[in-house]
Amino acid sequence: MTGLPDPLTPADCNLRGMPFMPLDTERLLDSDMMALSTGEEFKTALRLWCKSWNQEPAASLPDDDRILAHLAGKEPAAWRKVKDVALRGFIKCGDGRLYHPVIAEKALEAWGAREAFQAKKEGDNDRKKEEREDRRMLFAALRDIGVILPAKGTPTSHLRKVAASHGIQIVVTEGHKVVTVTPGGSHKESHSGVTAKTGTGTGTVKEKGAAAAPPPRAYVPAPAHEDPPPAAPPGIPEVPVEPQEPPATIPDEAPRRATQIAVLLRRNGADPRTLPNDRRIADWARDGVADAEVLLALETAKERRKAQGSDQPIGTAYLAPIIADLRAAPPETGASKPAAASKPWPCSWSGIVAKGAELGLAQGVDELAPEFKVRVFAAADLTDDERSRLRADYGVSV
Repeated sequence: MTGLPDPLTPADCNLRGMPFMPLDTERLLDSDMMALSTGEEFKTALRLWCKSWNQEPAASLPDDDRILAHLAGKEPAAWRKVKDVALRGFIKCGDGRLYHPVIAEKALEAWGAREAFQAKKEGDNDRKKEEREDRRMLFAALRDIGVILPAKGTPTSHLRKVAASHGIQIVVTEGHKVVTVTPGGSHKESHSGVTAKTGTGTGTVKEKGAAAAPPPRAYVPAPAHEDPPPAAPPGIPEVPVEPQEPPATIPDEAPRRATQIAVLLRRNGADPRTLPNDRRIADWARDGVADAEVLLALETAKERRKAQGSDQPIGTAYLAPIIADLRAAPPETGASKPAAASKPWPCSWSGIVAKGAELGLAQGVDELAPEFKVRVFAAADLTDDERSRLRADYGVSV
């Protein structure tokens, strides 16, 4: 046990290739750094912030004066003169590196956005791969019945319509794609969306009194280097294949949501070491825990810590049972509410969060608590008499 805090960003938090680093100008102008530093000290600090952004993990620096002097662009003697102020705000963590909490906060937001973008890009690539495979199978099936379409310039939607008009469609059976062929395909077929993103669906409309069409037979086009398999001999029935809808592709928003929850907790007084890769935060992101629920649980945790006389940081392990209880509790009804609340809602943060939820308001990820409080008070539209009573009875200025 080193007694040092855990790293403020995960070991694999890598922002290389992302040269833009957000700069919170209001926080910077009001900071001790701005008040205490000389021009040279401030310039060196800013250079180290920028250097830490593209270190791995992001928002960190090595705790080595020789490397720090190099990153700062200073000779060792000059580095020693500005070191104390230039490194103001950085803290040493359990992995032996120096981390800046504000830069770590911004890095986690950027990392979550990068992961979400990469997940979306991978999903798009998978859809394009599926579409290319569908086109290859449909072109091959059409060629087998003497229908030739140009590979270039033929939209996938048109290709599917032509194939369906000849009784050809792609289905998924036992986890594998196959082409089904209905002999004497009908032009009277209904088609749903036909793009790679939405998938396809077909249904056959039979004319009144027409003879029932034979069941579709499974047809799997041969690879390009092989001849197509021969059809079944006459008189030997083939196994019908039930058409199935292709599985839907659902984008995974959990990484982005986990980052939002982690940032929301840290900004409102939870343990500053809270990270989006925490197992409990990942569960909350997947289960759809709302911002209002997170903030209400955090305020409840603060009240419990205060009652216990404890100044321990509030981590996800402490919050988990509170969130579980909040989500498991049935919604309050008029009969179940207490006859009289001990204090009005403006007197506590949990009351403000609950009132905000009642008014359809939730604290944004980038919104500070005082800003959200002002927004809720404005939406509540309190009368002058109510404001006066809150100030006189509870010392609450609205």
